[in-house]
Amino acid sequence: MAVNNPYNFLWNFKLNAPRQGLFASLLIVSFAFHTFLLVVATTHQLNENRASQGQLMTTQLVTDSLAELEPANTVSLALLANRYATNPSVASIRILDAQKQVLATSGMAKTRQGEVFVRDALQNEKKVGTIEITLIKPSIGEILRTQWLAILVSLFIHLFLWLAYRAIARPTRSEYLTRLNNEARLKHEIQQLTEALEAEKANRHIAMAQAQQAQVKPKAELKPLIKSLESDQDILALNIQYYDPKQLMNTVNQSVSVPYFNLCQIFLNKSIELCAQHFKLSSKDFTVQQVFNQNGALISIDADKPDAAQCILMIGSVFQLLSEVLYKRYREDKRFVLQTRCAITTSVEAMQLDALQAAERLANHLIAKEMALYLSNDQLKYIGDCYQLVALPNPTNVLTRHSFMINGMNQECAELAQNIRTEILKGKRNTVAPEAIPEI
Repeated sequence: MAVNNPYNFLWNFKLNAPRQGLFASLLIVSFAFHTFLLVVATTHQLNENRASQGQLMTTQLVTDSLAELEPANTVSLALLANRYATNPSVASIRILDAQKQVLATSGMAKTRQGEVFVRDALQNEKKVGTIEITLIKPSIGEILRTQWLAILVSLFIHLFLWLAYRAIARPTRSEYLTRLNNEARLKHEIQQLTEALEAEKANRHIAMAQAQQAQVKPKAELKPLIKSLESDQDILALNIQYYDPKQLMNTVNQSVSVPYFNLCQIFLNKSIELCAQHFKLSSKDFTVQQVFNQNGALISIDADKPDAAQCILMIGSVFQLLSEVLYKRYREDKRFVLQTRCAITTSVEAMQLDALQAAERLANHLIAKEMALYLSNDQLKYIGDCYQLVALPNPTNVLTRHSFMINGMNQECAELAQNIRTEILKGKRNTVAPEAIPEI
């Protein structure tokens, strides 16, 4: 794929760091919080300074005016009050006699609100007057004006952090190219799978035409196969269901769901074909009891076939891997997609359930990406070396009591599942034809 030019074109625009807007929002909140703390700390410090200053000034003014209060010398007291009022933090000063009569007042901002400090003037333990000093209490705006330098430095620090984040967190060219390559590869795989779906549809039309031409043959030829299937109860069944707790399936129309079901069926068909080849079986050994619809899909195989249990378990494992790839990709494209769950069972004689019914019932106890099985003891021993099994939690009947969940694989099985999944995702055109897997 020739993608060098788009890469170079996009790279010329400076790449943004991931979640740059969120980081900028956090910095704005941090700057506002830092400014708030600065104002609170400054207000607290000013309150303490004002209290100390008010107590000191009232004490000094009492000492200086004590000689002029008895008898009252209003001229001297007025001059004394004016001298103290030159302090910019003083809003107003009042000197009163023992009867609360005002002897002298002063102050440059008598209308300003502030904190009032009062002290009585005592001479020979006799009250001869009262001193009242009001110190200005600065507003929030005045505090911000006095702290403009600290606020400006904080702003520059936050801007520097934002610019540093853009430079440090910005993906490198190699990381960006790798991400674009992955996106292009996934889009290419989906495109090829879509083409495979179209080829599948064409094959179905051809198969339907061939079936119509073959109607002249006696229908009795199909009876032996159906009869053998009905009489053969010793089978292994794989039930694949969609995990849909929010009932999203009922909200989409057929134009969306049917192509999705067909794509899942292609995945299942390819999984059957490749897994059967690995275990030296034929895809015709599997019977598709139900193709994908809103209830999922159901396939079965004769339990007496060699490696039948391992093969059908591998089919379920591979399909789960493919389903997870499809889920992640479709979620990125905001398209309808659901996660899946799988169950593999034999018949349950104690509950009078055949393998198909048991698989459907067991799958209902699972959640997304889970896979469970109900097999005979001989079959469990045969697969025990390949799969890690754990008991199904909260059993309610014979089926769930003797069922196990697959909790992992050994390295050989995991590599096999990954290799088959990768081969399918290559999007080769060797799509399994509908007639390759018999349906009922």
